[in-house]
Amino acid sequence: MFWDEVKKHYTAGSAHQFLLHFNVNDLLYDDVYGYLPAVDYFMEQLNVLGCDLVLGYNTSHGIRLPNVGRWQNTQRMLQLMPKEAAEKQRERRRINSSVVFDEVGKDPFLKIDPTPSKELREKLNNLLGQGRTKIGLVINFLEQLIPNDPSLSNVARDESQLLFNQIQNWASDLNIRRHKHLVLLVTHNTFDIHPNLTVNPEIPMIEIPFPDYGERLKFIEHLHDISEGSSQMRKTLGNNREREVLARETIGLNLFGIHDVVQQAEAAEQKAGGEPLIRYRRESIKTFSHGVLELGETNTNPSGDGWYVMRTIRDIADGMKNQDLRRVPRGMLLLGPPGTSKAYAARVLAGEANMTLVQLRYANQVGEVTININENGNTYERNLNAGLSFIRGIAPTVVFMDEIEQASPHTSMNPEDNDQRFPQALVNAMNDTSLHGSVIWVGASQRPDLMPPIFRRYGVFDTKLIMLPPTSGGRVEILRIFCQGQTSGNINFQALVGSSETDGLTWRDLFLIVQRANNVARRGGRNTFTETELRQALNDFIPDYSREMQTFMGLLALREANSRAMVPDGLLPEYQEFVDSNRIDKTAINRRLMELSDQLGLDD
Repeated sequence: MFWDEVKKHYTAGSAHQFLLHFNVNDLLYDDVYGYLPAVDYFMEQLNVLGCDLVLGYNTSHGIRLPNVGRWQNTQRMLQLMPKEAAEKQRERRRINSSVVFDEVGKDPFLKIDPTPSKELREKLNNLLGQGRTKIGLVINFLEQLIPNDPSLSNVARDESQLLFNQIQNWASDLNIRRHKHLVLLVTHNTFDIHPNLTVNPEIPMIEIPFPDYGERLKFIEHLHDISEGSSQMRKTLGNNREREVLARETIGLNLFGIHDVVQQAEAAEQKAGGEPLIRYRRESIKTFSHGVLELGETNTNPSGDGWYVMRTIRDIADGMKNQDLRRVPRGMLLLGPPGTSKAYAARVLAGEANMTLVQLRYANQVGEVTININENGNTYERNLNAGLSFIRGIAPTVVFMDEIEQASPHTSMNPEDNDQRFPQALVNAMNDTSLHGSVIWVGASQRPDLMPPIFRRYGVFDTKLIMLPPTSGGRVEILRIFCQGQTSGNINFQALVGSSETDGLTWRDLFLIVQRANNVARRGGRNTFTETELRQALNDFIPDYSREMQTFMGLLALREANSRAMVPDGLLPEYQEFVDSNRIDKTAINRRLMELSDQLGLDD
């Protein structure tokens, strides 16, 4: 748990100031008082560590003293009060009970203005400078006090800058460490605070993640146990197995989110879970990541066991289940023309490996949920930082990045220029070896020649699946699968898509053809379609790209191949000439790409 990291450093005397970030507005479990709001939890833990005087500060409310009654009222409002709370309260000394404080005439902070001032700064400095009383200080909403503002790095001219400098100095003040004082700096998104605090080796950064499965189950069991035996809450939460399923399905929610889901289900007199939970998770992930992430659907029953992609996916999934990370890549690339089921392969990978699937959205795709409190033009970078914290918090996760050539505009032939345009926070996350086995980065591209250079770095995206249009046998099988339960009469699938005339049709093309045949039947008042209507939709269909352009994109993908096992077993004629057994003639591919480039006018 994150608090163990604080205790380890503090007890060893290696640090006395900490930066806590990410899930800092959730409920956290205290052994005596149960589930507390995060700041109240921090104050109680400072009390446990032996701080004689514990207080908090933020620019909205000023100095805040611990108030047991306040958080007990919060527990009552949320119906979280443990039955045994009254007895357990006697097991721990009352916070701040050993000092005279919060009394008129004796309280040095009672009338101080919340905004930074010389008086506040001097009193805090004097408090941490003395050694008679051990101090625990929690500064939350740090982004309001020390925003990511370059002007704070200038010569101090106002009280905000002076307080910022003082907080930095506290971290290296050995006198504070000798007196065993402890300072907690709290913010949701580290991008919002001045970078000096995030790179200071004297201030350990400790992430408060979203609750894991065990913590979610414990909270759900707590809600069940404190409810009355015949109450609707117990019906909503169900039996032991149903509560375990709910704990698994609430990955990506913090405890407040789980509480909301359960309360809504209780009010509707329904079981917790199902479609309402999926909708809530989707919106929660979108909100916490400020639109940078979207929850994806996983597929645990893929169609077509003979699909060559399944060999690689099942090997990775087996490696995840057995924690054999030699079989689990840090990242993988899905390369090929549009419509060749790259997104479907990512859903199947997440489903087979029992991982959450999220899709990363790029700067040009995010608009409706963005926050930029600092007006510094780095809106996407800020939101991406929150999204990456979220990814780490809900691991194990498959992060799907579609059309990765859009992640960094390809405006220069100089790789260093492209690296500078690619979000640095994402570069750092992809290169973070500690995420191996908990995050799999999956990039999809139809134009790998325009990929940002990071996707070519050794050791990150070495696994490359080449996704090409299916051969005649593959088209027949795919069309048969898509038509299941929707047809009437006999369908000659071989006659429809088994000839060379339909070469180049992709999975997506066949899906659209079936969908249109179904629409024709519906207009005729029928729920099923016939071969005639299917052929009508097929003859009417016009692909999005010319055959030459599709071949160009397919050859770009084939040129990237580094394993014959990751190339389709069967190939259309335009690709067969470049593949001999397990050898791929990339020189010949380059010549053909140059011809197609001239023919398509791509050099202009």
